[in-house]
Amino acid sequence: MTALAKNQTALRRVTTLVAQGASSTEIFQTVAEEVGRLLQASSAELIRFEPDETVTRVGGWGHDIDAVSTGEQFPLSELTIAPEIARTRRFARSIRSVRTTGPLGDDAEDYNVQEKAGSPIVVAGRLWGAVIVGAGEALTLPPNVERQLAPFTELVATAIATAEARAELARLADEQAALRRVATLVAEGGPPSELFAKVAEEVASLLGRHIDSAILRYEPDGTATVLATYGVTPPGGIRVDARLPVDGSGVTARVYRERCPVRIDDYTIASGVIAEYAKLHGFRSAVGCPILVQGRLWGAMFLAHHEAEPFPSDTEQRVTQFTELVATAIANTQAQTELRRLLDEQASLRRLATLVARGAKPTEVFDAVVVELRDLFGPAEVGLIRADSANEATILAHRGQPAGIVRSGMRVTLDGDSATARVLRTQCSARVDFRDGSGKGTIADLARRSNHGVAVAAPVLVDGRLWGTLTGSWRVDFEPPPADVEQRLAEFAELVVTTIANAESHNQLTASRARVLSAGDDARRRVVRDLHDGAQQRLVHTIITLKLAQRALGGGPGRVRSLLAEALGHAEQGNADLRELAHGILPSILTRGGLRAGVASIVSRLDLPVEVDVTGTRMSPQIEASGYFIVAEALTNVVKHAQATHATVRAAVNAGTLRIEIHDDGIGGADPEGPGLTGITDRVAALGGSLRINSSHDVGTILLAELPLPV
Repeated sequence: MTALAKNQTALRRVTTLVAQGASSTEIFQTVAEEVGRLLQASSAELIRFEPDETVTRVGGWGHDIDAVSTGEQFPLSELTIAPEIARTRRFARSIRSVRTTGPLGDDAEDYNVQEKAGSPIVVAGRLWGAVIVGAGEALTLPPNVERQLAPFTELVATAIATAEARAELARLADEQAALRRVATLVAEGGPPSELFAKVAEEVASLLGRHIDSAILRYEPDGTATVLATYGVTPPGGIRVDARLPVDGSGVTARVYRERCPVRIDDYTIASGVIAEYAKLHGFRSAVGCPILVQGRLWGAMFLAHHEAEPFPSDTEQRVTQFTELVATAIANTQAQTELRRLLDEQASLRRLATLVARGAKPTEVFDAVVVELRDLFGPAEVGLIRADSANEATILAHRGQPAGIVRSGMRVTLDGDSATARVLRTQCSARVDFRDGSGKGTIADLARRSNHGVAVAAPVLVDGRLWGTLTGSWRVDFEPPPADVEQRLAEFAELVVTTIANAESHNQLTASRARVLSAGDDARRRVVRDLHDGAQQRLVHTIITLKLAQRALGGGPGRVRSLLAEALGHAEQGNADLRELAHGILPSILTRGGLRAGVASIVSRLDLPVEVDVTGTRMSPQIEASGYFIVAEALTNVVKHAQATHATVRAAVNAGTLRIEIHDDGIGGADPEGPGLTGITDRVAALGGSLRINSSHDVGTILLAELPLPV
């Protein structure tokens, strides 16, 4: 067989392997053997140039197989012609007349090599490696060795390019599959913890073996919280939920400062708390990429290698694809959280507005405000405080304070430094952290007694005037409030201002109406007193005088006796009318005997049978007078309109409320808007009470009035 035929046969065998997609190892080994046999060389090998100025034998052939075993690495500088090939990227040849000792086919002592030749392997324009052949003492390489090596280096380059393309395609496919899995999790809107753990696993698995990963969130206080990890955690290593300082020169600290991807190829030089943990894990190199949510630095993804080699140059770009998905998920979660917060706030406002529209007492409204505040923000203690003066405030409602420390209606001084005092001084939201020693004075002392760690307060402005504060406190042994809680609390305070203002207006209106009602009752008492002490006394005196005159006349003329008798009759009738008038205005028996005696006096003048069960408890004159007139007007309506044969009056005090019920067996059909009941409605409303009327036809009427008793 001619040399050309042998060359073509060898090339066909290699070409067939390449076309069949054989492994790189098989192709490299076959090329070395075919080239060595074709050129009748003592040895032949394929080498790959490494970035660290070393070479790796990837294929070899020779009479001593052990000497040319594959996978070994050697310094480039110790080789004969490899450095020249690496420098020139061209064919090189060397003839030596003495034996040399060196690795990688340059072992002249082992192979008795006198001549060496090599051609570069160039893949996609970059120097990848070389094919090198050697001849011993009894052998020489042919003059056209360069031309004979060229087809083999081209085939090797094609095989390498094909393998790399196949590997790159597989890598891209794996990467896209991983991205799709993560994107699916993002789209499904699952728990963030599940997403973070999946991303950490996918990225670490994608980049190779012996790689750990973590996702961290930067906190406002200069720390980072570990949200997810992937890899083996040694005893005392970094764990999920750990909160670590962002200090030193490690990857996490540099990403925090520089807001861009960072790599450290030798992690032994890094400093800081997290860097020390990394050394405990045995990390040799690391890469960190920022997680930017809507342009704001939110956290970082951390990748660490246990091997000495650094990460590939495109690692940051590949990891960024995943951090962008994480950022999208976080943005979606934040948007959903914000939407839920807005919906919760709107639901809260609707509940409060409904309460106000229903005519609830201000104390009930204020209590509902602090309950809504607690449910929205989650503090251990909440309160609504009204500023009474520059030095004093009143706690109108609260939740969460230990019994005996704080109570509704309690007045506190605004001495020292507290969140409430700061708000009332500045009209701006304030935060006090008791854990660092901040806060002094009465309110701060109350907070410390309740084991509070952080207190936040926001101003309540009614009609542009500082009315008071909303406060929330978080305990020492719980997670502190989020960084934006002051702003959110201030926004909530703005939203509930209308509720508080309406309740306060209702409170003021009720107090005003009560004062008007009280003034009317006082006026009635004065009229009764004036009638009794003035006109009625004079009439009594006139009657007595007339009786004395009548007696003195004795048997006098009949005309005089007749006139005296007539005058006496008119005087007695006038006195009776005045007594009846005074009784109608405000009976004295009510003042002396209370509501029970007053109701008894009403019933005694009626022709209708009335069953009475009225408490004997004495109440304020205002409440007793209102109860009296409610019963009087209701029974008057029964007599005039109900056609009843029987009525019942019951009055009792329960839970700070006077409950009055008037029931008749009449024809029913009473009109709550009619003139007969309007006076009762107004009187009950003036005292902040409630009135219910049930008046079905042919069943009778039930009138139920509830009057809150003054505290």
